[in-house]
Parts: sequence; structure tokens; C-alpha cells
Amino acid sequence: MNTKMTLNEQVNEIMLSKLSKRQKKEAIVKLGIRDKEADFLIKMNETFDAYALTFGVEIECYNVVRERLIEAAQRRRLQMQSQGYNHDDSRRFYKLVSDSSIRGENSCECVSPILKGASGIDSLRGVCEALNEIGAEVNKSTGLHIHFDARGISEKHFCRIVKNYRRVEKAIDSFMPESRQGNNNYYCGSLQGEEIDDICTRDGLIQHLESRYYKVNVQAFRRHGTIEFRQHSGTTDFTKIERWIFFLRKLIAFSEKNELGGGINTIEELPFLTDEDKVYFINRRTQLAN
Repeated sequence: MNTKMTLNEQVNEIMLSKLSKRQKKEAIVKLGIRDKEADFLIKMNETFDAYALTFGVEIECYNVVRERLIEAAQRRRLQMQSQGYNHDDSRRFYKLVSDSSIRGENSCECVSPILKGASGIDSLRGVCEALNEIGAEVNKSTGLHIHFDARGISEKHFCRIVKNYRRVEKAIDSFMPESRQGNNNYYCGSLQGEEIDDICTRDGLIQHLESRYYKVNVQAFRRHGTIEFRQHSGTTDFTKIERWIFFLRKLIAFSEKNELGGGINTIEELPFLTDEDKVYFINRRTQLAN
């Protein structure tokens, strides 16, 4: 195993492998994860493999000279094109499109192709390196949006994902900047005031949450067959993006069989994170508080 990979990447690689359940647990424990947490990770993925979901990432930023970014991406063997505003999905290349909500000169949204597994994460690392090389910047007007393929997710599971996100939203708020907390941002509205507990169908959620500007955008299912998470602040920091993707994967996996009964306000209470995960997000919370 590549020791330069992060812990989450190593766990992801094990989950995607053809090892038996026992072998997967042994490999995860060797990484320093406790037996109980290893059992929980294996159990979450017995019938539904959240790690196998394809995904897409949208990075909003500014101070981007598109020609320079395309050159920097090509040096990393990444295909990238500059386009006008559109919502077309790509399987082959990153696209740079305009977004009127972003403040700052030379603004754009860098939209990934459809990504999968460790190769998708590696691709994101490369595009973040390219963005940072050419001096891309973010501010309060920029966000990071993550899509996961939801066509293979059952209706009950889909509903539990949204309901569970609402119930852990305050804990998520604690490691987000103020501009992405509560109902402070028009483009990623809070789910806290939405009466969705009794909704049991995907169409019911889509009809109730009729705007795409929620922290969880269920309207994306109609256009792309995905569920979109819009809360994260804009960033070109690969580690932040990777950690958020793994956080969402674990929430999705947990929601396949579990629905939280009440709200969770702190990171320490989140039932689907490992101790190592919690330390990372607690540190984020502490940094933002200072």
C-alpha cells in the first residue's frame, strides 16, 4: 500500500478492493483504526458501497486566467476546456464556466468530469495543484459543491440522507465559516426550518425543497441523477476537499440503514466518523473560532 496516501485514501482503497470482509478488517486495523471502528466501517458497506459512487466537484474561485490554468492542468495530464455557462455533464474533461454569483476578477467555476474512486481523488489533487500554481483565490462568495450519483440509491435511503444531514447540520456549521452557517447564505439555505420528517419519497422531497439553493440540493436528481451538497466554503485546498468528500460518503453510507432520532450539535457526537476524522474537524472548528 502507498504510505504517502492519507488515512482516508488508504481506507477507501481497502473498501474498493476484492478482499474478503475479514481481510478488509485486518487491513483497516493495521492502519491504526480500532476494532470497533473497523467493524462499523465494514458493516456500513456490506450492502451499500458508498465508496463506489461516482461523484463530481465544482470549485468556485477567482483570479483565474483560464489559458494559464488549462496549461497547468495539461502538464498534469488533466483535460480541461473553457466554456460558456452550461450544466452539461462531462465524462472526459474539467470545464471552466462562468458564474455570476462569484465576486472578484477573472472568476469561474471549475467543474470536474464524472469521477470515481482513488483515481478521481488523484485527479482532484492535480487540479488543486494547478489552481494553486496560477494563484486562484476564494472569498465569501465562493463555494464548493459535491455531487454523488443517486440513481442507485433507494428512495428511503435518499430521504434518510437529507433528514440526517438536517439533524447534523449544526455540527457541520461548527467547522464551516460564518458565511456558510445557518441560513447566512442565499445559495446554501438551511434545512433546519423545513418540515420533512414525514416525507418518505424522493419526489416528495423534490416537491417540498423546490429550490436548488439548499445545503442539500435534491433538485439535482432531476437534472443530473445526483444529490448535491452545497454547504462547504470555497477552497482550492486539496485536503479540505478530500476530507469533505469522505465525510459525505460516510454520512451517505450511515444513512443506508440508519436515521437519527434527534439533532446533533457537536462533532464529537457524530456516529459515522472515526476518532481520527473527529480530530480533523475539531481542529477546523478551533481554527475558525480563533
